[in-house]
Amino acid sequence: MSSAYDHTAIRVRDAHGGGGMVSSGSRYASEAGAQVLRDGGNAVDAAVATSLALSVTATPFSGIGGGGFMLVHMAGRCESLMIDYRESAPAAAPPDLFRLDSGGRVADEANHLGALAPAVPGTLAGMAMALSKFGTMTLAQVARSAIAYGREGFEITPFLGWVMANDIDLALTKFRRSDEVAAAWLKSDGTVYGTGEKFHNRQMAATIERVVVGGMGEFYEGAAARDAERCLSEAGGPMRAADFAAYRPILRTPVQGSFAGLRFVSAAPPSSGGIALFQLLRLLEPMDLASSGHNTAVTIDRMAGALAKVYAARDLLADPDFEPIDINRLTSGGFIDGLGGPGRRSAGGDGSQTSHFSTADSHGNAVACTESLEAFFGCGVVIPGTGVFLNNTMGDFDPVPGRVNSIAPGKRPRSAMSPTIFLDGDRPVLVVGSAAGPRIITAVAQVVLNVLVHGMDIQEAIEAPRFHYDGGNIHIEGRIGQDVRDDLRDLGYGVSVHGDVTFLFGGVHAIAIGPEGAHGGADPRRDGVAVAE
Repeated sequence: MSSAYDHTAIRVRDAHGGGGMVSSGSRYASEAGAQVLRDGGNAVDAAVATSLALSVTATPFSGIGGGGFMLVHMAGRCESLMIDYRESAPAAAPPDLFRLDSGGRVADEANHLGALAPAVPGTLAGMAMALSKFGTMTLAQVARSAIAYGREGFEITPFLGWVMANDIDLALTKFRRSDEVAAAWLKSDGTVYGTGEKFHNRQMAATIERVVVGGMGEFYEGAAARDAERCLSEAGGPMRAADFAAYRPILRTPVQGSFAGLRFVSAAPPSSGGIALFQLLRLLEPMDLASSGHNTAVTIDRMAGALAKVYAARDLLADPDFEPIDINRLTSGGFIDGLGGPGRRSAGGDGSQTSHFSTADSHGNAVACTESLEAFFGCGVVIPGTGVFLNNTMGDFDPVPGRVNSIAPGKRPRSAMSPTIFLDGDRPVLVVGSAAGPRIITAVAQVVLNVLVHGMDIQEAIEAPRFHYDGGNIHIEGRIGQDVRDDLRDLGYGVSVHGDVTFLFGGVHAIAIGPEGAHGGADPRRDGVAVAE
């Protein structure tokens, strides 16, 4: 897909408030979460409302057919916890599920499109666990806005409209895989809906309502699971209804560290994001980046060198229920200091299609949550009658058997998702995360540094131009000046310039909390909007 989307018109997207706050990549989803806060719900209730509303109003990026990681901090508790509802491989998926071509790549994009690509979705199960363990409201209460948006319609937002108009996979493949998908997502003349046009997501709304009335079994043990098996097995896919029934989210202990005098918690494996962020911040803290300056060639060079080391360590990470992952070792000073030289290590992958949202309430509870379908509209397969696009998360596995991130029944693939909460004692002060596949780690790190090292407020930190290091190349937004580009080339980097404000560099939706209240920051790169309680 072309990377030409360039959202240079930065509008007011942040919000200030003395109470709770929600920030996400959809003004509809942020408003849904904020309304739950106004109705007396806590940050977790608001997070579930936001997630369900994203399923309806930002369907290409995340939703019921996918999965994710929710990091939860509850006021007055001694620990934060992570709900792992990452998708899992079907029981019948062998390590050599995908045929490789002569170049070692998956043939026919089978790990991205079609019946072999989806893993068992976990989002609804994760939301149920969140409400059960940490929420104060029922699913019916938090789902009201999502159902209303689907029934009554909503306007297509700029990034959503651009994706549907420009992603060749959608135009030629995903929207025309079935008459049902075409009828739902194409207009009567066969064209896609454009920015500002009203769209109804009625099937998705009806699916959520059935789950509200009948419980999670409606999705994981009922007609949805059976219909998913039928449509996937007919096309040669390994997923079965029994895989849905067997799926369970997992409660995990987050990665924990310190930076700039604050404690932070971040995503644990099978995500690599939390450990990567821990390692990166430990390498960067002694470098005095405040003195070298924001987005100078010196600072970018120092960060690129640290990123190359961190990328090498990502290869050691996978699902800890299948592989021996020693978090204490990977976050130890000796291990981090011993990471190899910068070389030209790549971040790997090129995905950009994910959602992150952050919520906080007036009681000191906070949620950082990152979800995904992996690619825009996942694998392009919709469970018949539900409006639910299935993910293509099997593409996050190593297709070669016998490696740490290879496919195994029930295994969850490695991710770069990095939902993170910084705390001053027990009080959340920064709730942050991003979209953008392997660029998540660099996007989150840059926003954290912009706030805690360079002294920006949260919206300034999000809007500031970003870069991404990948295998000896520096990819930058065009607002980073020509003199910096020239200096980086003199240092031996290849430099690629993308748009001034483009989705390739993430979608950070974050909340900073201080004595005067909450400041929600939202990313113009991804239709972001923050809404106060």
